[in-house]
Amino acid sequence: MNHSSITSHKDAKSLPRALRDTLFEIDLKLRRAHENHLGYPYNLSFSPGEPSGFADYLINNLGDPYTGSHYGAEVCAQERETVDWLMRLWGCHDLDAYWGSVGASGTEGNLWGIYLGREALPDAVLLHSADAHYSIPKAARIQRVPAIEVASTPQGEIDLAHLGEVVAGLGGRPVILVLTCGTTMKGAHDDIAGAIAVLDAAGCGEDRRYIHVDGALNAMVVPFLPEAARSISPSFEMPIDSVSTSGHKMIGTPMPCGVLVCRKVHIERIARAVAYLRSNDTTLMGSRNGHAVLAIWTRLLGQGYAGFSEDARRCTARAQDLAAQLRAEGVEVLCNPHSVTVVFPEPDETTVNTYQLASNKGLAHAIVMPSVTEELLARFVADYTAWDRRSRQTK
Repeated sequence: MNHSSITSHKDAKSLPRALRDTLFEIDLKLRRAHENHLGYPYNLSFSPGEPSGFADYLINNLGDPYTGSHYGAEVCAQERETVDWLMRLWGCHDLDAYWGSVGASGTEGNLWGIYLGREALPDAVLLHSADAHYSIPKAARIQRVPAIEVASTPQGEIDLAHLGEVVAGLGGRPVILVLTCGTTMKGAHDDIAGAIAVLDAAGCGEDRRYIHVDGALNAMVVPFLPEAARSISPSFEMPIDSVSTSGHKMIGTPMPCGVLVCRKVHIERIARAVAYLRSNDTTLMGSRNGHAVLAIWTRLLGQGYAGFSEDARRCTARAQDLAAQLRAEGVEVLCNPHSVTVVFPEPDETTVNTYQLASNKGLAHAIVMPSVTEELLARFVADYTAWDRRSRQTK
C-alpha cells in the first residue's frame, strides 16, 4: 500500500501499521470529498494559511482577548487584529466602542449574541425568521428564552409585514431580533434596515431591543459588493448590536471557527474578573483555539480586502451563471441577488451523495465558493441535467 504524505511523515512512522493504514484511508476519503464538494458553504482554498510549523505548539487564548492573561503560549494580539479587520468591514468607526473575539464557530457567535441580548433585556422575546439557521431556536431553548418564528418570503427573507404583526402582538415586551445575511438553504438576505424600521414604527426603540445579525456566510460576501443595497449589508452604522460570521466558510480556514463582534457596552455588562487568569471572563469558552486565530488572521491579512472583494464578485457571478445553465435546461432555480447559493429540486440520492448536496423539503442547493472549480460545476450540471431528463421521462 502506497501511503500518502500524511502517513509517510516522520511522526507517523512510529505508529502501529494499523493506525497508519487507517490514516491513509481517512486521507483518501477527505481528498475525494474535497474533489466533489459543492453543497456546503466551505471555502477549501486555504492558501495563504497558517504555517504548518505552528502545529508543534499548543496555542490557547485564555480570558478576554483585550486583557490577555499570564499564560504565555497565546496569540491574543493577532486575535485583536482579526477582530479589528472585521470591525472596519462592518462599519465600526470607533473601534474602542466595540468588542470581539474568535470562537469555535458562527453558531457560538449566535449563542453568545443572544446571551448578550438576554442579559440586556431579561424579559425579551426572541424573534427569528422561518429560514433562520437551526442554531437560533436552539440557542433560545438552551437559554430558556421564549422564541417566535416569523414567516419568510418565498425567496427566504424575513417577512417584514409579519414581523410587524408579531411585534404589535407582544404588548410592548422587549425583543431580541435575529436577522440573517445569507440564509442556510436559500442564501437570502434579511432587510436589516427594513426590520429596524418595523421595530421603530411599533414603538420598539433601541432601549427595548437587541439586534443580532447571523452573517455566517454572506457577512463576508455582501460588504464587498458595492452594488448590493446597504440595507442588507451588516453594518454597525445601523443600530444593530452584534454580528457573527464563520471562519471556515468564506474566509477559508481549515478548521471550524468564527468571530463575534458586538458593542462594548454589552460585554461590559456581563464581564467578570477571574483572579486565576488575571483576566476577565467575557467569552463563552474559557479556552479559545489559537490555531484558529492564526488561521483567520493569516487569511484576512494575507488575502486582504482586494482579495475577498474579487472572491465575492467572482463567486456571485458564477452562481448566477450556474443558475442560468440549469434554467436553460428547464430546471426551476432560485438564486437570490448577491448570493452564492443556487437552489433547485432535490435530485436522486446518487447525485446528492456524490456532490454532498444539502437538501430540505424537496429542495437542494449548490454553493459556489472560491474553491469550486469550473470543471466541478460542469460535471455537476451534466449529472444533474441527465437525472432531470430521466426524471421527466418517467413521469
